[in-house]
Amino acid sequence: MNKETAEQLARTAAMEAVREFEKSQKKNRKVKVFQNAKKLMENYNRICKSVQEGVSELSDVNDGEELEELSAEDIYINSIIKSKLRSIVMIAHIDKCLALLEEEMNQKEWPERYDAFKHFYLDEMTYEQMAEEYGYAERTARRWISDCTVVLSVYLFGSDAIVLD
Repeated sequence: MNKETAEQLARTAAMEAVREFEKSQKKNRKVKVFQNAKKLMENYNRICKSVQEGVSELSDVNDGEELEELSAEDIYINSIIKSKLRSIVMIAHIDKCLALLEEEMNQKEWPERYDAFKHFYLDEMTYEQMAEEYGYAERTARRWISDCTVVLSVYLFGSDAIVLD
């Protein structure tokens, strides 16, 4: 093999490796968006509870001595307050996205898909409970929930959820 052929072969192999890497990166981004949407929904009830019941202001602390030791600029207090605000914004965003998802499923005449999604994530029902109570096959419920999660990820993350070829 001469030098030019070897260089051409090396260039072709490198270009193919770059294409495979980019393809893998696109797939990983798509999976990550789906997983993030799934993780948000799995923790939605906990986030809501944290916002409703968590300590987020100095006035929420019961011990008067503790209040005297803390300043308004205390980094821990500020981080808790910021976290609560981020959670409130995220809950509002998720609620709007859920309404859009429900509307889309109703327009497509698939309200049972949204119902399965809602029962699984918001009502914390298991696949087995849904199958028993609503007559969905477990496999069908899994597929519907997965399909709804894909649609929800677009509502949640916008164009970041779409991996263009």
